[in-house]
Amino acid sequence: MSHSTKNKIRTIVLNRSQLLILLALAFCFGVYADRGLTLFGPVQDAAIEQDAGGGGGELRFIRSAARIKDAGGSRGLKELKPFRYKVKNLVDRKLKAGGASVISVYFRDLRDGHRFGIREQEKFSADTLLKLPLMIAYLKWADASPLLMNRKIVYANNHSGPGARVWQQGPFEEGRSYKVSTLLYRMIAYNDNGAAAVLTANLPPGYLQKIFKDIYVNYDPAGKDDAMSFNAYASFYRVLFNASYLSREMSERALRYLSKTAFKDGIVSGVPSDIDVVAKYGERMVLDPGNDGAQELMQLHEFGIVYHPARPYMIGVMVRGNDAGELAKTLRDISALVYVEVDRQSR
Repeated sequence: MSHSTKNKIRTIVLNRSQLLILLALAFCFGVYADRGLTLFGPVQDAAIEQDAGGGGGELRFIRSAARIKDAGGSRGLKELKPFRYKVKNLVDRKLKAGGASVISVYFRDLRDGHRFGIREQEKFSADTLLKLPLMIAYLKWADASPLLMNRKIVYANNHSGPGARVWQQGPFEEGRSYKVSTLLYRMIAYNDNGAAAVLTANLPPGYLQKIFKDIYVNYDPAGKDDAMSFNAYASFYRVLFNASYLSREMSERALRYLSKTAFKDGIVSGVPSDIDVVAKYGERMVLDPGNDGAQELMQLHEFGIVYHPARPYMIGVMVRGNDAGELAKTLRDISALVYVEVDRQSR
């Protein structure tokens, strides 16, 4: 075979390879053009699952798996000495300074059950916090039907109310189908009301009400009154931490989703960066009951678990006022005071 013939064959092979590459690129471009950003949808879904640890792996957040150590190497910790008065003094200073008009606090030591509250029976609008029992409802369903988490649901518009902040990872696409697990993660971590709306619409009738009944929470999610106390809301965290209602795996998944909250200005900002926190926040404009309902106030509330290495605890803070920055600062300052006191007494 002559040298010129060999060159022709090599040229043909190269051209054929280039043609195959161009055809593949054209196909991908066609899919991208036809479906927009959804070309990267499966990648996004996989990243969300990996980020939230929903695909399995080490248990970390439920009681039996939490890395809780004994202070000083001892086998037991003494009961916390009362420090409610310290928190109450801080609350009084905040109220006097005008940073908030109402402040409620809930605290519970998850190691020995010691608890206290400051106006903890104060009712707050639980609207956005109801995403937590909605997630529990889906995970309870998934315990019986494991394939549910991979089921896809068409995403609708984001239904965030006036003044509500939605911590987006990036826009979900109207009309595109997403896995239930992805919607749950998005709803919890990024407070996505659109995800909550489609998940609610696809939940079997009466299923959410059953969750409240099973966990003995005196609240009707179908009722007109959406007010709830921290004492009632604490029940959801307690069953997740103890893995006493969902399976261990689903309880862990729920807590992992909560650990990915995009809201970092409240409880999370009051504890060291290396301490795990699982939390759900909510905000809403409400009428001021002390002003004949003539003025609107912002209500900011957050509830979660702080995984202090020796003594994990639940904490909830609800504040109402006019300045969103001051309200978030109040959450942070109360969280910081509680952590410092728990840490000091646990050494």
